[in-house]
Amino acid sequence: MVHNCIVARISFSRYVSVNLVMKARQFGLCCWFGGVSVIAASASASSLHPLTALLLGQTTAPQVVFKPDSSRSLIYVNNPEQLYNSDLGDATLGNTVIYRDKLSVGNYRNWYEHTNRSGNTIGYAIRLLNTGTQTASIRTRGKGFVTGLQGGKPFSDMLSTYSTPGALTTLLPGQSTYIYQLNNLATDGTFFSAVVDFDVTAGNVLVENIAYRSAAALTGNRSYQGYIQRVESDGTRCSRQYKGRSPYYAVQVSSLNFVINDTNLGPLNVRTRDYNLTTRSYSAPVTRNYWMSNIGPSQNSQAVTNDMLSFNMPGWGVISPLAATDGDGKYPNIGNWAVMYTISGSVQNLGTITRNLSVNLQAPAGGGAPIAYRGNDGVWRELKINAGSNIQYYTFSVAPGATTKFDARYILGGPGAGAERNTIAVNNPVP
Repeated sequence: MVHNCIVARISFSRYVSVNLVMKARQFGLCCWFGGVSVIAASASASSLHPLTALLLGQTTAPQVVFKPDSSRSLIYVNNPEQLYNSDLGDATLGNTVIYRDKLSVGNYRNWYEHTNRSGNTIGYAIRLLNTGTQTASIRTRGKGFVTGLQGGKPFSDMLSTYSTPGALTTLLPGQSTYIYQLNNLATDGTFFSAVVDFDVTAGNVLVENIAYRSAAALTGNRSYQGYIQRVESDGTRCSRQYKGRSPYYAVQVSSLNFVINDTNLGPLNVRTRDYNLTTRSYSAPVTRNYWMSNIGPSQNSQAVTNDMLSFNMPGWGVISPLAATDGDGKYPNIGNWAVMYTISGSVQNLGTITRNLSVNLQAPAGGGAPIAYRGNDGVWRELKINAGSNIQYYTFSVAPGATTKFDARYILGGPGAGAERNTIAVNNPVP
């Protein structure tokens, strides 16, 4: 508290000198700016009124800390990325399944991405088999697919037509169903990806991802091919491609709260903590005007890291961004493909003009990034960010004296480069 202080009433303007406040602080004065009491006496930054902190340069940038969302599990299938006849489920060809896993009651998202190198057009199916002794119930919520490089489209299509009740399927013990089957999906040399959300509400099932030339040839039993580690003719190492299940499907940061005035322009500062793989620890908070997502610390020293998911690969074990766990004995090559990001918080405008802001993504110079994104109108769309390009995928305005909340979302599809540069920026110029 400040007792018996002199009160100076000064009409608030963006031209008020910080020196005036500093002088007032020396004498323990209370200054009033536009009816707002600004106590200039010594105080910690956390206890100051936001305007005081802004004028004294004591604002603390919000920290980027992602938390995983376990309301749905992500099944991720990208091994092998290139599919040959030996990878197909036809009884006369590979007689194999690309992915197989046991699922109990829960909510799941199954995403896959591959390139067809079999020499013929192929289809792809996700099959569920009731392996228990009780009836299994499944609700399919949404689906989406694409042939080509617009890897965000499966997600935008699915989330734009999402079904809350879902389509119900019941399976007696030993029965199976294809919850997503696409015959003649991809011609030879074509890249393709797809996603389906489904909930197992009763029973236990086996999930299989199967590529095939002819649906009629999917007869009898097939083996699980496991973790493929071959070297392709183009030199691609399949050991650097993965498949598995994470108990999470999304990550979110919900406390990016900023205070701005008429002088702010460009990206706003945030704090991140760099992860040191040698000491297995995070650094003290580092202030930057961006953060790096969709990449592990082994590939980018400024990676925020707490956004990255690990996967359990059946027959192999955990693929973790923090451990050399893949078939090459290296830190894995993962970019959080198919993981939904939520970036939310608020902006308080202490200035005298309306400010226009945006949430932005910049793809790395080494490759483009196909994304699905949800803008400020709540609609899911897709686009491909060209290599090195920066896009505004969520925009909003904050009136003088107002506080506006924002809730931006995106998903990186494939094929896409990780290491996205994230910023939240004030865009309109200072008058």
